[in-house]
Order: sequence, then C-alpha cells, then structure tokens
Amino acid sequence: MHRGTVFIITKDKDNKFEIQKSTEFNGGMGIENLGGAIYDMLKNFKEPLLFDAMIRDFDERYFKYGDEVMTYFPDEQHNPYIDKEGNEYFEYSQTENQFKFFKDDNGEYIYTSDSNYIKNMSDEDITVVCSNGNYVLKPNQILITDYNECVNNTRMTFGEKIDEKIEVDELSTKEYIPTRKQEIILDNIIKTIESFNYSVSPIYENGMISGMEIETWTNGGVDMIHTFYFCDDYQELYDKENVNKQLQELFDNFSIDDEIDMYRQDANYKSNFTISQSLEDFTEYQKRLEDLANNFTTKYHELIYQKFMNNELQKEEMQLWNL
Repeated sequence: MHRGTVFIITKDKDNKFEIQKSTEFNGGMGIENLGGAIYDMLKNFKEPLLFDAMIRDFDERYFKYGDEVMTYFPDEQHNPYIDKEGNEYFEYSQTENQFKFFKDDNGEYIYTSDSNYIKNMSDEDITVVCSNGNYVLKPNQILITDYNECVNNTRMTFGEKIDEKIEVDELSTKEYIPTRKQEIILDNIIKTIESFNYSVSPIYENGMISGMEIETWTNGGVDMIHTFYFCDDYQELYDKENVNKQLQELFDNFSIDDEIDMYRQDANYKSNFTISQSLEDFTEYQKRLEDLANNFTTKYHELIYQKFMNNELQKEEMQLWNL
C-alpha cells in the first residue's frame, strides 16, 4: 500500500518555526493518484489554523478514517517525547532554517511515508535535507519526496515520469549545514585517505557532498584519479564504513589490463613506456590501492589514537572515539 503524509511549516506567536503533521494515509498516496488530490488541496491552502480541517476534508472524501486525532505537532530531536520506560521519540530535527524529516542528527532513519508532501507556510526560506540534496523551500512552495528523495526537480517518482500536466515547484538548493559530529568524521576520513599519499577533493551536488575524488601518481608518473559517489543517500559519506566500502570497490574494479590498454592509446605515453614498464608500474600501483582499501579503517583509528596521545582530541572527538 502506498502511504502518504502531509507536513506544513509555520511560525508560532514567538516567531519560531513550528511543524504540523497529518496522520498517515495508507493507499494510493502517490502524486498521480490520491496524493495528487492532497497536493492540489495543499497548493491552494492558505490558513494554517485550518490544517486539521483540510486533512479531515481529504479523509472524508477518500479514506473515512474519522480518527479523533488527525493532525499534531511532532516532537523535535532536541526536545523529544520520553515515555514511561525512558525511550525517546521525535520526528524531525532543526538547525537554523534547515530541517531534517528523514534522518536525524545521528544519521538514524526517522519513520516517513512512501510519499511526503511538505509545504513552507512561514515567511522565510527554509531548507529540507533529502537523500539527494539540501533543497530550498521558499514561502508557499511544496516539496515532494519518495521516502527521503526529493522528486521536484527530477520529476521522477518511483521510476516513472510525473505527468507534465502536474505543476511541481522547481527548487533551488543551498549548502548543507553538517552536524559537529559529521564535521569531525569527515575531517578524519579525509586525513586518513591523505595519509596514503592521495589528495582528496569533495564532490558537491545539490548543496551537499555527494562523493569524493582522490588523486595520486604512480611511481612512473601516471596521474591516477578515482571518484566514488553516495547516490542512495549523500549523508552516507559521514560514515567511515561506507567510505571503506567505496574504496574496496575501487580496488576490486581496478584492472591492470584495462589501464594499460587505455593509456597506450596515447602516443606520448606509448613512446615513454614499454609494455613491460607499464605492467610493472600499474602492478605496483594496484598494491598501493589495495593497501588503501584494506588498511583504511586501521589507519583511521590510528589517526584518532595519535590525536589522543598528542592531546589533540577535542571533547566532541572523545565522545566519537568509536566512530
């Protein structure tokens, strides 16, 4: 069953952001089915005080749940609901004007529907962090997601093109504000790769780091550039295990024969390297790439331990010792 949820972002009497969320509707909530109906209602919706009435109107037309509670104010990560057993529950995180509805500040998934419809009804631009970018919502714009992937600009939903007759806001993007934890982890990841004599250049897309380019040279002077991306979710970059998997894939897919065949198409390279020299050079380089892939995690922890021994660990890093 295709589930769907509606969010609106407003301001309270103290001019602070406030979130309202609908109950989850179960069945046909894609943009080209009943989701299109709630999307049209949301586009024309002007008065936040009537959000509950709009959701109940939609429910009466298509679902007839008739629940006592159909809209509510979800708890924010920094002020969660705590049950009798001490368990914490929250449904979004906010940093300045940046909102996370799909993954919290610890990188853990927050429960969301198959399709989500989020309207900015405040008087300020906000951003919503999705798996494929940090998207700006200007006042009265609506963001649509497949789970945590924004579909506004791609106009693709669950592998199908959105009907051209459906008007969807095209959204700009803005630089993502990482958590302090993410900053520390990324800095350690980059320093670890650099310790294997590679330079590292982050690759940016839609306001977020979507991958990395690493570069070095073979002993023979051949410039070796490798790129890897986190296409499923850009925030996977902030996990050393995910980076290690990408490095392992680089090594697994490296072919000495393919490198020799490619470079020997260049007349200048061919005049400077015999086949045996090429074979020796790329064989040695393959061992370096293997060293990076196999020893990245060990070197990562060695780097943190060295910081500890040199009294360079900040308080936040002490708390992230195992990350």
